[in-house]
Parts: sequence; structure tokens; C-alpha cells
Amino acid sequence: MTSLFISDIADTRRIWPVPRKKAVFAGEMKRRVMRHFACFILISGMMFFFHVCESSAQGTSSINVKADEDYASDFILQDLNGKNVRLNDYKGNIILLNFMTTWCPECLASIPKLKAIHAQYVEKGLIIMNINIQEAKGKVTAYSKKHSLPYPTLLDPEGTIAKSYGVIGVPVKVLIDRDGRIICWNCRSLDKLLESNLK
Repeated sequence: MTSLFISDIADTRRIWPVPRKKAVFAGEMKRRVMRHFACFILISGMMFFFHVCESSAQGTSSINVKADEDYASDFILQDLNGKNVRLNDYKGNIILLNFMTTWCPECLASIPKLKAIHAQYVEKGLIIMNINIQEAKGKVTAYSKKHSLPYPTLLDPEGTIAKSYGVIGVPVKVLIDRDGRIICWNCRSLDKLLESNLK
């Protein structure tokens, strides 16, 4: 075993192409490591940049975006008249948030039902807030007038509030009780919940 090992070493010293190949391989590996490291630095920088931008956007359009699991996140958004509306100012009422867009077919189809709910429960303290996601004020205003929406529409221009409520598709309805707790998220059937909470 020993003699073979020694002779192998002696043989490899006389064969020049082997070290040369090793040197080429080592150089290639070094270049690959440097390329991967550069890509890592670039991606990390981009992720940090977008995180800072997102944090700045949230700071200008919301309050307490991160809330307790059971409580609705407070926010301030403008309505179509430019008035600031804060969610927490309406504590003591049952609130229905309806996240929507003007181009969503299901949002359009749900308008008659929402109008009926509004007419039936508004006198009992129900407040419906339409929250439009990332659309121009003029377009949303025209939509609201065209369909004669009896409840206010708020503008979420950056989508910050929608994101804080976990909205990734529309429509999404969120029902909130008088203490600010979320009764249901992405509610499908509201009738029984409204009846039990608006007696």
C-alpha cells in the first residue's frame, strides 16, 4: 500500500497536464463562486430597496396596519369627496368592508345584494364601506355614480389596506362587530350573521 502511494506521487509529478487541469478547474470554480456571490449581493440589495419602498408607502396611507388576529386593522383612507375616513371612528357599529375594483365582474354582480343589505340594515347601525383597490379616483367616481351606490367608496391607491387584510382577489367582504373584532373574512353568506348581530 505504501509503495504504491509513493510511486503514484512520483508519477504524478512527472505528468504535467494533470496539475494544469486542476489549476484550470480551480480557476473556473473560483469564477463561479464570485458570480454567485455577486448575484446574491444584487438580489439582497433589490429586496432591501423594495422593502423600504413598501414600508414608506404603508406609512403614508394607513394606521396600525398590523393588528391583533381577531381585531380589524385601523386605517385612514379618503372617500370620493376627498374626506379622510378612519375605521376606528365607527366603533360601536357593525361594519362591512367590501374590497372591490371596477373591472371585477363578481363585484358588479354583488351590487344589488349589497344595496338590499344596506337598505335593510342601515337604520339598525350597519355601515358598508366600499374599498376600491389601486384605481384612479375619476374612474371610481364614475362607477359609483353609474351604479348609484348608496354607501361610501374609499380609495386604497397603493393597495396597502387590502394587503393588510390579506386580500389577493376581489371581491372580499369583511364583517366587523361593534368592538372592532372580525366576525368573518371573505364572507359568503351574510344574512344570518347580520341578523344575529343587528337585533
